[in-house]
Amino acid sequence: MMSNGYKPAPLDLSDVKLLPPQEILVDKLAENAHNVWAKDRIKQGWTYGIQQDLKNKRNPRLVPYALLDERTKKSNRDSLREAVRTFVGYGYNIEPSDQELADSAVEKVSIDKIRFFRVERSYAVRSGKWYFEFEVVTGGDMRVGWARPGCRPDVELGADDQAFVFEGNRGQRWHQGSGYFGRTWQPGDVVGCMINLDDASMIFTLNGELLITNKGSELAFADYEIENGFVPICCLGLSQIGRMNLGTDASTFKFYTMCGLQEGFEPFAVNMNRDVAMWFSKRLPTFVNVPKDHPHIEVMLHDVRGPGGSACPKSPVNRQLFT
Repeated sequence: MMSNGYKPAPLDLSDVKLLPPQEILVDKLAENAHNVWAKDRIKQGWTYGIQQDLKNKRNPRLVPYALLDERTKKSNRDSLREAVRTFVGYGYNIEPSDQELADSAVEKVSIDKIRFFRVERSYAVRSGKWYFEFEVVTGGDMRVGWARPGCRPDVELGADDQAFVFEGNRGQRWHQGSGYFGRTWQPGDVVGCMINLDDASMIFTLNGELLITNKGSELAFADYEIENGFVPICCLGLSQIGRMNLGTDASTFKFYTMCGLQEGFEPFAVNMNRDVAMWFSKRLPTFVNVPKDHPHIEVMLHDVRGPGGSACPKSPVNRQLFT
């Protein structure tokens, strides 16, 4: 008991579970802690030795982190994991930096190999509460959510201000950049996508369970401008398969009755007698005229004579002139 009457009590961390990205952060912190310790020892004159030798300042752990024995690595990770869990338990939001996020993420697929699917812009909704589902067939690099009608297929989905999407392959939400959200999906999972345009909020579910932020909020996105409304959208990476169900027949939804129906959300395609028109991206080669003053390319015509001196059709040949 303190003089002011406050009685310290241990923080209950039994319900604090770290997300996979936070576990990556623990590994980064453990490596950094070892590097700081090693740097300090080297300044004090310590060197590597097979055995601990206090007199001659030798230490077997004075090696690069990658060469450290697994027992010591685990000890470092365990202590730092408890520190991170304590911060999370007090309500702090802890995430790796953007650079660490890029380093730990799987190899990114070129935008040219990603296909976008979105509802025709004339179906954009500007009011009400709407719901649709996305079935994860392959479980790889895919994103799903809501986008403004002006969303462009040549910009990474969620990298600008046009889209609000969930990427379950890495457990991230995307809007003008990425942040950790919810948990990762598996093949066969179903994502529920809900938008409430009356209070400007968006919610995502995975197999009927609400996905939450690191701060414990169920709102993936909030306080955005309605502008020209929103349409369902998804993008699929190379060889990925997903199925979007807009709810023309609400009975085909798998988790609508668990989370969505009771909250007042309506199927996006409710009362539509025909399939909703969809647009998808498809990149094809584009041919353009080469200007005469192009800095790197010169077009020349070659007059080729055939047998007996007969003239053959002239054929254009492109020659690259790099300086």
